[in-house]
Amino acid sequence: MAPQPPKPVETLHKIHPRDEDYQDIADKVRTGEYFREARKMYDLAIHDPMAERYMYVFLTAISLLVLIIALAAAQSLYPLQSEVPLIFNTNDIIEDLPRIQKLQVSKADPAGEAVLRFMVKHYVMIREEYDIATFDRDVNGVKSQTSEEVFREFQAMINPRNPEGPISLYQRHSKRNITIINTKRLPDSMEVIFDAYVESKTEVKKSRWRANIAFKYSGIELDEKGEKVKPVTFLVTKYHAKRLQDVK
Repeated sequence: MAPQPPKPVETLHKIHPRDEDYQDIADKVRTGEYFREARKMYDLAIHDPMAERYMYVFLTAISLLVLIIALAAAQSLYPLQSEVPLIFNTNDIIEDLPRIQKLQVSKADPAGEAVLRFMVKHYVMIREEYDIATFDRDVNGVKSQTSEEVFREFQAMINPRNPEGPISLYQRHSKRNITIINTKRLPDSMEVIFDAYVESKTEVKKSRWRANIAFKYSGIELDEKGEKVKPVTFLVTKYHAKRLQDVK
């Protein structure tokens, strides 16, 4: 077998066919798209993280500024004026509900006098009102704030055998409600004007009354530290109620 002649050596001037990837890159380089994509990748890798970092720093600074302003506003509220609690003893456990009621009629009104008026009004109401459903509770309330002598008079008045007593007059068919009209401070007592409403199934009878009350009152005193009010004591030593007129 005759030997085959050697293949001719390709010259440098002959170019191999290009791959599709190289062809795409070459086309993108010619059109400039390659450089635009490279710039986008650079932005994603370098510029965007830096922009986000600056945004986080800005938000953090704003948050710290808001926190400082909030702390300064809260600090300006101090020191708070502490309220002195007032202890008022009562056996009225059914109607003792949390409530806020201003007792002073003006800033010049002494706190001790305002509390005294409240206690006197409360005493007159639980003593003069009548409802068979709350009768025992009202009697206990009167007992806790009345001297023994005055309470014996009260017991004689509410005795079922007393024809002028509330039990004999109203029993279960009527109720007696009280509305305080006016209070007047006297040197050694207090005068209270009130209206009484006797409600039955058929009618309502209204009358005006005057009650004179003598009492022992401790007033408002702070403890040794000046932080809390000592328990206030109130004891009725004399009580007299008189009908003034019937009101139509």
